[in-house]
Amino acid sequence: MHSTMRRTVLLGLVSGLAVAACSAPGASSLFATGGSGPGSTASAGGGEGGASGDGGAAGVGGQGAGGAAGVGAGTGGSGGVGPIIDEPPVCGDVYVDCDADEENGCEVNVRNDALHCGSCPVVCDGICRDGTCAGASVHVSGLEEPRYIAVSNGTVFWTNGERGMVRQMTLGEAAAVNIATGQVLPADIKVDATHVFWANQGVSGMNDGQVVRARIGGQEAPVVIAAGQSDPFGVALDDEFVYWTNRERGGSVVRARKDSDGNGQLTVISNRGGTTHALAVDETNVYWTVRDEIGRVMSAPKDSTGEGPFTTLATDQGEVREIAIDATHVYWTTSSTGNVMRVAKTGGEPTVIATGQNPRGIAADATGVYWTDPTSPNVMRMLPNGIIGAVVAGEPSPFGIALDATRVYWTNELSSNGSIASAPK
Repeated sequence: MHSTMRRTVLLGLVSGLAVAACSAPGASSLFATGGSGPGSTASAGGGEGGASGDGGAAGVGGQGAGGAAGVGAGTGGSGGVGPIIDEPPVCGDVYVDCDADEENGCEVNVRNDALHCGSCPVVCDGICRDGTCAGASVHVSGLEEPRYIAVSNGTVFWTNGERGMVRQMTLGEAAAVNIATGQVLPADIKVDATHVFWANQGVSGMNDGQVVRARIGGQEAPVVIAAGQSDPFGVALDDEFVYWTNRERGGSVVRARKDSDGNGQLTVISNRGGTTHALAVDETNVYWTVRDEIGRVMSAPKDSTGEGPFTTLATDQGEVREIAIDATHVYWTTSSTGNVMRVAKTGGEPTVIATGQNPRGIAADATGVYWTDPTSPNVMRMLPNGIIGAVVAGEPSPFGIALDATRVYWTNELSSNGSIASAPK
């Protein structure tokens, strides 16, 4: 079989269980240089703190399955290498042909796939490490509707949207800390080395949304960077600026300095219409999803002031949700079609990574592409060689997702017993 066809087969793996079947100088010194690493991996919590992205602080590994804190310095800065789809791995002790389909070769890694752990039919209630099932790490439970998540330097941050709270927990400590309460529908959240940023959606139609900053640890009162926003939702960071989407009043992509006290200049990068939803940034561009009647993925230079140039990376995508980037590609989830998609940052034909799901959060770095599905018990991953499997199985409702250098973190969005959990990559 020609290698081109084999690459196509890998990207066309299908459905549910079958997918795994078988900056400008002079920035304020208020903020540490480097930002959040993969803070550009947007919306439902792209990886933070040193996993490959657009630069930043080293990440610290999360709590291990046995409860001890694991340390893993993040690379930061360079953005890493994006997933490379090449020839499928050779069959052997690691890669196995579970579906008896010669077309897609050995499509399962039985060393780390929680749906095929050690051999094809073995499903873990937790994670698979070196072919053996183990439990995922639950860092805090008993939460009310935890949704979006970020992580940096061994501390996890999340928003409880309907409950109006922004919280943090340092791994290894006993209790979570409130960063802010009384927020109006806090949504996406990102963090750099010193501060956490989030969007308060506000009341629909009232244009009372906010973009807010608080110092990590909650020792200072939150600062409103931008008020009077129209349903702000997605958030992304670089060294100097915070970027966000406004989903109402025509839809827009906006930025402001991270150290703004609320009176600083707001720059509209795009106001080209549609329900702008999630966004991500790298060294040069901002990328966002538009949840309009056709569903689009867009990009523009970060320093645009509304004139572009604008690039349509994908269209006719249906109900586009969250977005993530790595060094070479843009990834997004679509709840109406059930697809996880990607396209080169430079453009081209969008490609299906997985289908037949209800994907929501997505994150990417040099170790792969990760996504959640609240209707499924699994957190999924595509490895750099194109093999798709489950990082963890048996979760109640995985929703938001974030990465650091060594672990993947997610929220289980339940109304009375939600949780924050993680697993080794």
